[in-house]
Amino acid sequence: MEMKQLEAFVAVVRHNSFSKAADMIYLSQPTISAHISSLENEIGAQLLIRSTRTVYPTQIGKELFHRAKSILALRDEAIGSIKRVDREMGGEISILASTVPAQFLLPEIIAAFQQQYPHIVFDVHQADSLQVAESLLGYRYDFGIVGTSVSSRHLLTVPFYRDRLVLITPKSMIVNQEELYRDLSSFLRQQPFVMRGDGSGTRTEMEQLLHKQGISVRNLNVVSYFHDTQGILSAVSHGMGISFVSKVAAAAYEKTGQIKVYDLGKQAFTRQLHLVFKKAVVLSPVQKVFVSYLENYFTSATFNRYNRRVETK
Repeated sequence: MEMKQLEAFVAVVRHNSFSKAADMIYLSQPTISAHISSLENEIGAQLLIRSTRTVYPTQIGKELFHRAKSILALRDEAIGSIKRVDREMGGEISILASTVPAQFLLPEIIAAFQQQYPHIVFDVHQADSLQVAESLLGYRYDFGIVGTSVSSRHLLTVPFYRDRLVLITPKSMIVNQEELYRDLSSFLRQQPFVMRGDGSGTRTEMEQLLHKQGISVRNLNVVSYFHDTQGILSAVSHGMGISFVSKVAAAAYEKTGQIKVYDLGKQAFTRQLHLVFKKAVVLSPVQKVFVSYLENYFTSATFNRYNRRVETK
């Protein structure tokens, strides 16, 4: 069994494609196919199921995929211990993230990260928080990012960002802020409400915030349900009703004057966003660099200056 065979196999499983794998590791498609065939012959089992549209691993293939990633990570770690880690290091990181981090945090983080490590490529997918935790136990993604607690003895979590919900209203809505802060529950009951769909971390947090105000979803005048934050922001900006969203998600819409934002302070619900990955996985040097970068990013002077600018708008 050779490293090139494992590299080819891991690349095919990651991308569910021989052609995409060939592009990522700079080999021809026939070479990729030859590596996979020789690996299957050596192991004596079929590793991949090839259909007309996609390629995916068999059960034995999934088991080998986890081990192959660890073997390649250990190899890279050994090389990295000798060579200095610098901006020339390359590789790929796959992330499955819930809506807020996928749409509003990761683009900023990845752009800043690639200023230092331009040869590291990211493959970002989006799902709700429950799906992220479940999918991460499968074979495809390196990391997950969620805004709810994850209870699994197979997963590790690294907190990296504290977020909170804010109340958003259409820009045309006239709000008596003194009355709003004095009797929030009464205000919420009187307005048409745009609700987040089931399964999201934001929906869970929203219900907890409402519970603190003595309100259940049944007490609200819910006029629509949206299954992503972007949909809620757009609906509110068009005058459909009011809602709660992540503060970081509301910032861009507030800056362009499409909505009004009310920070509820002590009444608000805060949450910790977590990077999640499997305990059994050996992280490659590229993955370790990203974890370390993410842990420190939101305490950097650059972000603190950015955050203060957003908060003073």
